[in-house]
Amino acid sequence: MAGALLFLTATRASAQSDVERYQKLEAEVQALRQQMGAMQEQHAREIAELKAMLKQQVAAAPTQGETAAPPSAAQPSLYESFKHAAQQTATGGEPSLYESVKRSAATLVPEAVAGKGADLDLSVVLDTYLYHDTAGEAGPLPGRMSGFAGDGDDEGPKNGFNLREVELGLSAAVDPYFRAWATVSIEEDGAGFEEAVLQTTSLPYGFTLSGGKIKSGIGRLNRQHAHAWDFLDAPLVYRAMFGDEGLSDDGLQLTWLAPTPFYLLFGTEVFNGGNEQSFNVSDAEGLPSHDAPRLYTAFMKVGPDLGPNHALQFGLSALSGRSQVYEEDTGTGDAGADGDTRIYGTDFVYKYDAMRTHGEGDIIVQGEYFYRDQDLDDLSGRWVGLQPWTKQQDGYYVQGLYGILPRWRTGLRWDQVGVINDVQDPEAGDLACDDSYRLTTVLDWQLSEFSLLRLQAGRGWYATDDGREDAWEFALEWQVTFGKHPAHDF
Repeated sequence: MAGALLFLTATRASAQSDVERYQKLEAEVQALRQQMGAMQEQHAREIAELKAMLKQQVAAAPTQGETAAPPSAAQPSLYESFKHAAQQTATGGEPSLYESVKRSAATLVPEAVAGKGADLDLSVVLDTYLYHDTAGEAGPLPGRMSGFAGDGDDEGPKNGFNLREVELGLSAAVDPYFRAWATVSIEEDGAGFEEAVLQTTSLPYGFTLSGGKIKSGIGRLNRQHAHAWDFLDAPLVYRAMFGDEGLSDDGLQLTWLAPTPFYLLFGTEVFNGGNEQSFNVSDAEGLPSHDAPRLYTAFMKVGPDLGPNHALQFGLSALSGRSQVYEEDTGTGDAGADGDTRIYGTDFVYKYDAMRTHGEGDIIVQGEYFYRDQDLDDLSGRWVGLQPWTKQQDGYYVQGLYGILPRWRTGLRWDQVGVINDVQDPEAGDLACDDSYRLTTVLDWQLSEFSLLRLQAGRGWYATDDGREDAWEFALEWQVTFGKHPAHDF
């Protein structure tokens, strides 16, 4: 009996102790809730005060055309404010981070508003190489390919040392609405703009409008500058249809990035037209004068999502523009023709990221195909009764590169033009020209993010007006970049 009484007494005492603990815990939880509610109210009040203060500073900032007063030397920068606040917080002192930001905002807001367009990024690319081929005294064979010879001036490199270009790049965010960039190519025989573009940054619904001298968005390689190529020179199809520097012209470009879960871009362009290879317009007497714009393009890019290690992009392109041919002949009279040229193309690029150091194990495979249809009519009278001047031609290239070691890559490229090469000359008649092709290998060493050494060797077989000729081509390139250069396209 005594044991039972002792057990009941202990059980009652334990129950009372548990009740007291639960009551104490509930009181602590209630106190924490009240403290958190007070902190939230204080935080909301401080945020509201900060927003009101920032709104007042923006309203008081200099308008366009005025000059903002330089910040006082006594007022801390944003970095110093955060640093000082962190030190004070760590030691339990004042002021708080909120007070630090509040005190420095009066300096930071006018500085940010007045600084738009003031930051100019400048970069320089030096690109030089040693070149040798076995073509002989007639010069580089790509400029003499049957069916394509005479489409513009394509002299090619000379045996010996060549300064390809000194590329000067300038870019800046102008204001919240525009950004601009210009690329100047300085060569031994002169200088000129590769690009000079003003581009919108805040159009709605995924639209972007660009104006100025623009590198066209057609194809894959055309948008890139020469120093960003994986090989020293352009593929034969680019040299034959657009020239060594690709298609670049004065005009407008409008693109639309679709709101899809994968990359989908549509673009169209309107250019003056004046590409010597495919859209040449002459000012010779007797030929019609066509007011600009004379060249129109459209392109599409689509990139499905293949995961973090793989990237794939396809493209389609179409171009249509005026084209003229003029021949001066004192014996039988001058001759001229006028008409249209249309070019259709497709391209792809696949990239594999091995997730290793400096590109080791990475793979890049890409290719492009273009078909050109040119139809010109005689306007001079010399070719009356003869067939018109027409061309149906194509060309393509396929290339692949592999990262064999960190910063080391090797690659192989096969390019061919004139698989279709039907040319009708009013005087020579129907010419079934042969094709030209080339195999090129490359080994490059990217010493750092700013310097590159590249060794390239190729063997070409070319159809010329004098018959088929072949030649070896060798090059050693040295390229350096300094300054703040923008990131390259995908």
